Amino acid sequence: MLSTGKLTSFDLDPESEKSAAEIKSSKFNFIRANFSEVSCFFQNLSLDGVIIDCGVSSPQIDQPERGFSFQKDGPLDMRFGDSTSKTCYDVVNFYSEKNLAKVFKEFGEEKQSKKIAKAICEQREKLKFETTMQLAIFIKKIKKTREKKNPATKTFQALRMEVNSEIDNLQKCLISLKNLMKRGGKIVVISFHSIEDRLVKNLFKHKENIHEKSIPIKKDPSPEFAVSKLITPSVQEVEMNVRSRSARMRIITKL
Repeated sequence: MLSTGKLTSFDLDPESEKSAAEIKSSKFNFIRANFSEVSCFFQNLSLDGVIIDCGVSSPQIDQPERGFSFQKDGPLDMRFGDSTSKTCYDVVNFYSEKNLAKVFKEFGEEKQSKKIAKAICEQREKLKFETTMQLAIFIKKIKKTREKKNPATKTFQALRMEVNSEIDNLQKCLISLKNLMKRGGKIVVISFHSIEDRLVKNLFKHKENIHEKSIPIKKDPSPEFAVSKLITPSVQEVEMNVRSRSARMRIITKL
């Protein structure tokens, strides 16, 4: 986040804290906190520009012990930081069937959400789920469909988002930024699926007033923010970094 010429970074990951310590600059400030708490650190109308990266970092995915990957075995964790008490193990083994199905549908847009939730609840009565590969292999058997992506992709995405309250925290951050941004300031949001992008677009969309025919029509207030069209990575960028293929970016300008 850029404020009066000073770059401030928010992150919960311990690895990011180590990297931040290596930056020797008085213009850089690292805060180990969730970006939903941004209003605790800045005053209204104090920010010139903000970049929000909603993606999971490569080190998190590549470290099996963090529990994000369905290709390498690790504990069912998925927490971005150790300040979060709830783990993926807790969600998978103790959420009700109804709540599990809701998580898979809302955060993973998984078409077979009810089927997977039911199967998980039946299986955990016999044996609790302990590892990422155990869960991923089980989901693959349950879905029995051919897909380009790993069959567990959407379920794992949903579980990660639930564990870290990603949508709720993103919404809190964006609402705070409406007051924190200076006029002319820009918010750049890089999201990785339609759920996040839809939230960004709708929060800053201009809402027109609706008038009854019998009520004198007043001019609608001018929009406070301008939202750009969707920006996606070029072919060249995807070739250099295959993980960027699902990235989508919007730029919001405060008018």
